Amino acid sequence: MPLTYREKELANIGASVATGCKPCTDYHFNKVREAGASDEEIKQAISDALAVRDRAREIMESHGLKHLGIAKENDVRPHDEETTRIKELVSVASAFAVNCTTSVKKHIAAAKTVGITEEEIESVLDAALFIKGEAAHYVGQIVKLREEKDQLQQLLEELERTQAQLVQSEKMAALGKLVAGIVHEINTPIGTINSTANTLSRSITYIVEEMERGKSLDSVKDNRRFRNSVQALRDGSPTTLAASERIFKIVNSLKAFAHLDEAAYQRVDLHDGLDNTLTLLDHDFRDRILVVREYGEIPNVMCNPGEINQVFMNLLQNGAEAIKDKGTITIRTLAKGESVWVQVADTGAGISPRRRQRLFEPAFAKKGSRMKAGLGLFTSANIVQKHEGRIEVESEVGKGSTFTVILPVQGVQRADKADLAQKADRCDELQ
Repeated sequence: MPLTYREKELANIGASVATGCKPCTDYHFNKVREAGASDEEIKQAISDALAVRDRAREIMESHGLKHLGIAKENDVRPHDEETTRIKELVSVASAFAVNCTTSVKKHIAAAKTVGITEEEIESVLDAALFIKGEAAHYVGQIVKLREEKDQLQQLLEELERTQAQLVQSEKMAALGKLVAGIVHEINTPIGTINSTANTLSRSITYIVEEMERGKSLDSVKDNRRFRNSVQALRDGSPTTLAASERIFKIVNSLKAFAHLDEAAYQRVDLHDGLDNTLTLLDHDFRDRILVVREYGEIPNVMCNPGEINQVFMNLLQNGAEAIKDKGTITIRTLAKGESVWVQVADTGAGISPRRRQRLFEPAFAKKGSRMKAGLGLFTSANIVQKHEGRIEVESEVGKGSTFTVILPVQGVQRADKADLAQKADRCDELQ
């Protein structure tokens, strides 16, 4: 794989400095600047070249002398004269490696002045040529690996974008279902308020008319319609108040569930999140699912409450869907060491061992001409993992399943506040 122009010039500037060729250094410095290399890249290239030069000299001094016919059999380290010869041979090889003809000629001439023969010079040039070829091969492999890494990075980014689209699709589908249920829940008390308001309005109108006729209280107290109107006023107020409180509770639960206008990460009571989620799911559970709360003493947890509430909703909806007719969902909470455990157990159909192996992977099912993505558990696992927790599953076919969410009390330990905010922003993008 050929080197780019910038990579070649970085190699040339490093080699020029290493060989001490000032004209070559000046020339390649201008070229590497034209190629767009930064100061840090140039410094690194020079540093690498100097390190290679020094290491090559060490190798030649300790091992290469015998192969070049310079060292004697009993020499442990070369003498000063031989060290000078070695330095000149290294300079010849380095200049040859970077194709600097002027520098090669200069160093060959200098080498001959210290008694280096033509045969020794040829041997060094042959060795340098071989090393240069090997280096080119490995550089090519490195460039190839780098290109493969870039391709893998692109594939990873595409995969993350696809995952984000899938999770967003699942979130919108869950939101649509939730909104439909909430609208149904709010419509019922609103209908009650409208009906009661109409009855109260007619009753008040009749009472006012009777009073305007100037009749005394004694004359109208035996009037059946008058008595019914007064009773309607008495009954209507509590009914309207109860309906209003129901709407208020649903709206507050929705706001608390989403934690709107609040910090992404904060210390929260998970029991509040569970209760708010159950309020929003009441329309799905009513008359079919018995919810048993077995709350233990647990500390507040540092987390993104909106995301953790989404996990609770996914697990509770999953449990409800596993129950065909009527059944029970039991929610248990307990503290273990530095973690809080939240268990959601259902009396549903259970999960086979084969299905459990791929339970937290994206699932797809064809309904008619459309494909439906089931990403609730996949999304939940990603959220819990981002909080440095985990989800465990126990299940037996025909007897139900238990999902256990384990979260660290102190939250994400390896991140500061800025990192937490960044994680929260990224999760919002993925979802």
